Amino acid sequence: MSTFNSLSYATRLVDAGVPRDQAEAHAFVLQSVYEEEHKQYATKADFLELRQEVKQQILHLEAKTDRIAAKTDQLEIKTDRIEAKMNQIEAKTDQLEIKTDRIEAKITEVEVKLSAEISGLAKTVNECKEEFLSFRADVSVLRTSHKYIVWISGGVATMCLSVIALCIPIYLHTLK
Repeated sequence: MSTFNSLSYATRLVDAGVPRDQAEAHAFVLQSVYEEEHKQYATKADFLELRQEVKQQILHLEAKTDRIAAKTDQLEIKTDRIEAKMNQIEAKTDQLEIKTDRIEAKITEVEVKLSAEISGLAKTVNECKEEFLSFRADVSVLRTSHKYIVWISGGVATMCLSVIALCIPIYLHTLK
């Protein structure tokens, strides 16, 4: 470290024509300023201490970096697992969608068949109603016809009995 030679400075000032008192005062002030300024300068020991602190900080940062790298690796592993599970879920979802589509197609098919069956049954029911109404009309006609047949049969029977009643005396009379 260089030093400030105040005596040499004062001598130069005196040689230049400055009074000795002023030259010494001037040299003293500059010596004080120089020393004050140099106190702020870092020494070799300061640099060694700083170097040691920086090394410790670097080691500390390296340890933190290693921990962060380990955590990052763990997170990457977890992320890979999550992605694998998501892929499985997506595959299962796709399978479920396919199954749902198949079920919906079958439901649609069954709906179409049921609609056709219901239409057929409705047609059959209507035909049965028409046939039943036709039978009812026929039964009504038969009832009416039956009344006439009974009435006519009664009339014929009465006539037959009347004829027999008339024929018996005639027959008996011929026998005598």
